[in-house]
Amino acid sequence: MQVLSWGKRLILNPIYWPSAASLASFIVLVISGIALGFWYEPHPSVAYESIIYIDDYVAFGQLMLSIHHYATDILIASTLLHLIRVFFMGTYKGRIYVWAEGSYLISRLQRINSVKDIKELKLSYAWISGVVLLLITVLFLFSGYLLRWDEIGYYSIQITTSIVAYTPLIGDTLRSLILGGTEITSRSLARFYVAHAVLLPLLYLLFLGLHYYYIKKARFYWLEVGVGCITTGFLLLISVLNPFELAAKPSAELTVSLKPPWLFLWLYVIERGLGYISPRLNFINILLLLSILALLFLVPYIDSGEENPQTKRKRTVAGMASLAFFILLSIAGYLWEAPS
Repeated sequence: MQVLSWGKRLILNPIYWPSAASLASFIVLVISGIALGFWYEPHPSVAYESIIYIDDYVAFGQLMLSIHHYATDILIASTLLHLIRVFFMGTYKGRIYVWAEGSYLISRLQRINSVKDIKELKLSYAWISGVVLLLITVLFLFSGYLLRWDEIGYYSIQITTSIVAYTPLIGDTLRSLILGGTEITSRSLARFYVAHAVLLPLLYLLFLGLHYYYIKKARFYWLEVGVGCITTGFLLLISVLNPFELAAKPSAELTVSLKPPWLFLWLYVIERGLGYISPRLNFINILLLLSILALLFLVPYIDSGEENPQTKRKRTVAGMASLAFFILLSIAGYLWEAPS
């Protein structure tokens, strides 16, 4: 198979590094999260003060808070970049996928004689597990916001769940399921803490194991370890140069301008636009997110035909158009002045 001739050089290509960066970010998240868990108290009366205590009195507390904060962003960004690379290369089909020489997958590829055999690698399942991992990383971000218990985290969850409540027929039920009631209470904080600290990490480990199983990854290479070390070093550097800071404690009124995280700036534009017409139309945001998620899951089945220049061109056009849409709307969301 001619593609194997460059297999040994594959790991040297930077477009393959985000996967190692995502794993390193997750490891940093787990370690820093465990350290913070010794001091954090998940109750509305003391949650904010416990973070202040970590920041001011615990050795390297501010550093741990900052690393934990930024590691989530790196985890999301690297997972996104990894999925984007897989999409543009069409490797979810299992027809042009290669890995570093010496891995188990290369030995499988060397014995492949037909398209049917290649499909047995089930790389479409690897894509699906990767989409699930992306979803879990987003939920890491969402659940972690309330744990801050400052006005940015508190009102972000309040606004998000209010939009969820506009969903026809099941909106109020969904909001109640997320918050444990109609308002943000101690029960809400407890649910978010259990999800963030227990449920989501376990789910991430489960689907990460499935992901590696489907790509038949049998070992890590020193360059991947190096990428992980560089990722950790970058997290340390940015945490020192720009430490994480809490906003004020939640009060009756929001005192700062509030925008969603960078990942959802594009959705912020749509939400503001719909809000000018009627706030009740914001359920469209939920339907849009669910539609995008469903489309991501269906990618291997929508594009399941033989790989040829025409299908590659269509995939490239669709991918570039989608990226342009999200990037331009994100820039607009960044520039759009938030209400205060």
